[in-house]
Amino acid sequence: MNDSTPLNIRQRMQVAIKNGNKAEQQRLWHEYSGQQGFSNEWVMAARLGEPGYTEEQAHMVACLFGRC
Repeated sequence: MNDSTPLNIRQRMQVAIKNGNKAEQQRLWHEYSGQQGFSNEWVMAARLGEPGYTEEQAHMVACLFGRC
């Protein structure tokens, strides 16, 4: 989370990290991503430090599952 993260979420995240509360950290990530309109895939990629899927890759995966 960065400086653009709402202060209350950032503060609660710092407390959760300090206390080692993984469930609260996950819940706060979900809350923040929902407020920002981020997809779960994007948020997970950001947390893991990996790039998200490109549109081409996402289209290929969708086609594999019959959703294109």
